Amino acid sequence: MEVSMGIAMVLGIAPALLMMWLGVRDYTFPRVEQPFFSDPSFFMLFVVGMIEGSAMFLAMLVFLNTSVNGIIMMALLAIVQIMLFLVTMNLKRYRGKSDSVFYGYGLGLGTSCGMSTGLCFTLYSSVMGSDLQLGAGDIAVLIMMSFSFALILGSCGTTVGEGVARHRVMEYSLQAMLPLVAVYMVFAVAIESGLSNMYYVYFALMLVVGLMYYYYIMRKKLPNIVREVLRMEGKKRSDIPK
Repeated sequence: MEVSMGIAMVLGIAPALLMMWLGVRDYTFPRVEQPFFSDPSFFMLFVVGMIEGSAMFLAMLVFLNTSVNGIIMMALLAIVQIMLFLVTMNLKRYRGKSDSVFYGYGLGLGTSCGMSTGLCFTLYSSVMGSDLQLGAGDIAVLIMMSFSFALILGSCGTTVGEGVARHRVMEYSLQAMLPLVAVYMVFAVAIESGLSNMYYVYFALMLVVGLMYYYYIMRKKLPNIVREVLRMEGKKRSDIPK
């Protein structure tokens, strides 16, 4: 039990920590003298996200074991997830602030930690508790799943944070729902497919969707988002990454 939990924590948390470093390294010290966000606030929302992710993991277990269609239930859970992001972020302290996009990113990454750790532990324990052997393909699936959730949830959290920063919360929350619903539905199909050959294809597809949305939000859009929201605040900075 201790070994499986340790492996689950590594597989669940390491991808989110890597994506945290990759996503915000250009916006904080030492890359810039004046960070674009507060580290304590970022990590506070990261911890809040871990709590929300753990709750979502428990909800997944319940709904995937019911007679209701798993694809429909996962789509609904994705909508609930975005609403949780919105409720968490739509506070006065975050509205109209450029740093809200980064806090949304931290919230999403924390959520992926809670979800992925629980799912990795469950899947790992179910394999080890059976007559099956955990192979390289199974580890690859767990890694793809964890990275997929880190990529998509971090990016969707950033989109919700953008909506809070721009005072257009519902518009951007709806935008965030679309890719998250897609990934959650593919995840449900992968789980229901069992150990067929398509099992690995579905998890690879989740990873591709997550990578595409991450690249679009965090690499293509983020500098312009920060620049435009700073302009709304009447501020201007010349050190925004390009």
